[in-house]
Amino acid sequence: MIYKLDKKDYYKIKRLLQTPDQKNDLTLNSIINGMNRGTIYVDNLQEPNTALIDVTGISSIFIGNATNKQFINSLRDFLDNELKIDTYESCGGTWFIAVIKDEIWEQVLENVIADKEYEPDYELYYQFNPEAFVSLKKQYKSLPDNYLIKKIDAEVIKNDPDGILSEVLEEVWYSIEDFYTYGLGYCIIKGNKIVSACFSCCVHENKHEISVETYDEKLMNKGLATIVCTAYLDDCIKNGLIPQWSTMETNLESKRLAKKLGFKYESKLKTLEFEWEW
Repeated sequence: MIYKLDKKDYYKIKRLLQTPDQKNDLTLNSIINGMNRGTIYVDNLQEPNTALIDVTGISSIFIGNATNKQFINSLRDFLDNELKIDTYESCGGTWFIAVIKDEIWEQVLENVIADKEYEPDYELYYQFNPEAFVSLKKQYKSLPDNYLIKKIDAEVIKNDPDGILSEVLEEVWYSIEDFYTYGLGYCIIKGNKIVSACFSCCVHENKHEISVETYDEKLMNKGLATIVCTAYLDDCIKNGLIPQWSTMETNLESKRLAKKLGFKYESKLKTLEFEWEW
């Protein structure tokens, strides 16, 4: 059987973080510590030996004993039913994406989802180089006329007629108030509409994972993402925060933007993904 762990008990899986990479993982720590939204499923509610950490709307990470028959034998049915429904109800997600931490889990998961038309990919991880960013930003375009850039605060969210910021922030934060307290974000406004935003989607100590998006398709590839990220990164440097960037290998635009902003590729992990059938 696989059980959903109560948020107050998330600390119980900390002992399953064995490698230095796991112990320092921004995403795992932010969810285990209750900072950012995510759901943890385990084989045993009292003393977990194996766990699935579902990052709401993004991906799933497996840690602990990969040969745990109690967990593995239940996994296929669990994915097709409980996780599928939980993912859709929490954020409208229809895809399962597993980030593979080691070869043993890769073999296990490939066997579990062998009946699916799954696709492999890689999640790339970048480290920020402040000196490179400061040098590169001299080449960036300036904000066009009739556009404003603002730090995301209560007033900006209150005056967002489409509720875009509230929607995207509540996907990764338990509350907007938590974001105000622990996160950071900037947005670009045209008229009274939010057209682009860059914000912290995952936080652990002084490390902040970046989420950036331009919401108006007509304004894509106009340099707005670069401009809003620049404001965000300037604030990070000023306040001693460490911004982090990750993206799928197939996301060419995100990789180009990371390089343009002074991020340097560091490592990658394999992913397995498929779309659930309904």
